[in-house]
Amino acid sequence: MTLFKLFDIIDVRMADILDILLISVILYYIFLLFRGTRAAQMIFGAFLLILAWLIAQWWELHTLVWMLSNLATLGIIALVILFQPEIRSALTRIGQSVSKVDLRNILFHASGLDDVSQKICTAVQDLAKTKTGALIVLEKRVGLKNYADSGEYLNARISSRLLRALFFPNSALHDGAVILNCKEIVAAGCILPMPTGNAEGDAGYGMRHRAAKALAAESDALIIIVSEETGKISTAYRNNLRRGLTPKELKAEIFRHWHELFNEVMDDDTNEGENEALEN
Repeated sequence: MTLFKLFDIIDVRMADILDILLISVILYYIFLLFRGTRAAQMIFGAFLLILAWLIAQWWELHTLVWMLSNLATLGIIALVILFQPEIRSALTRIGQSVSKVDLRNILFHASGLDDVSQKICTAVQDLAKTKTGALIVLEKRVGLKNYADSGEYLNARISSRLLRALFFPNSALHDGAVILNCKEIVAAGCILPMPTGNAEGDAGYGMRHRAAKALAAESDALIIIVSEETGKISTAYRNNLRRGLTPKELKAEIFRHWHELFNEVMDDDTNEGENEALEN
């Protein structure tokens, strides 16, 4: 096994580096599994006890070492009993993850775009099955505030159920468009621009398709249209109108549209969180 000197003092093997990396990854994913639960606070408390035990060992405080060692033995049993629901939930999530393993999520930090795209596609697919007309605008870099102002601001988390509910027939907002950015549902019931004049190419299109084409021509948004007559899924982007898309093709369109922007937004959010932590 290859050996090299760390700081010209310690002999380090490649296996030692691999060992440290694997332990770091395991601890990281254990933290993700228990984040937001009662167990997260207990894990932090356990680390403090381990630190106290190490200090007691260093200072040769034999009574404290004995007490902490016995407490650790009893603590493991107590933790299993007290946090049985959290442990069971974590093991279930591990099993579900393994059953649908994705190398991108294992080797790289998942951005969440795949989940957002799937939620939108699921809603669109359900709307298409029931032939419920819909206009969904995916904002990119060109702001659409003037169109969002014409509807009702929601600033809600993106979910399939909410998107379906917004286009439910006879609901207050079902006639307008829903505007999303890559983080949230911005507004619903929005009025989109209509094309000026009667272009020959628009003769076979309904009002939703015409409005989508008009907005796509003046912005960089991707507009998803569900036909009320046929239930077919279409997208408008720039001067291109694609009709009869499958859910798989739609998901690829959304991913391609938001991929670069989504990563930038996630990086900005991470930097803001770090700055807030430093200020506090």
